Amino acid sequence: MLRACRRLLRPGGRLAFYTIFIPSGLSESDYRRATRSGPPAVTSARRDHKEMLEAAGFGAVEEVDATPQFLRTTRGWYEARRRRADELVEAEGEALYEERQQDYRKQLRAIEAGLLCRSLFLAERLP
Repeated sequence: MLRACRRLLRPGGRLAFYTIFIPSGLSESDYRRATRSGPPAVTSARRDHKEMLEAAGFGAVEEVDATPQFLRTTRGWYEARRRRADELVEAEGEALYEERQQDYRKQLRAIEAGLLCRSLFLAERLP
């Protein structure tokens, strides 16, 4: 995907994207916990994002850690849903409401434990 993005840019063009990811260096059990705790599409090739960008032909790669904001946002969604529980149970049904709240709790614990991260990546297409 990164190579396809590179082909769309002129030399010197810039790419920016946010991503939720599993950090490298986790034990096998922590990695499994992270995959079960994050959004469904979150996995990791167990390669550093900077390395993947550089391998795809990008330079001047910069990573801005947005994990604290990710934690606040996830906590905010959980709390907002809790405050609107009656309305959400009526709209979603009790089982789905509880399942989603449980997913948010798992995600919160994983972020707090350093098992899920979010970053903004900026990179420039090399000639």
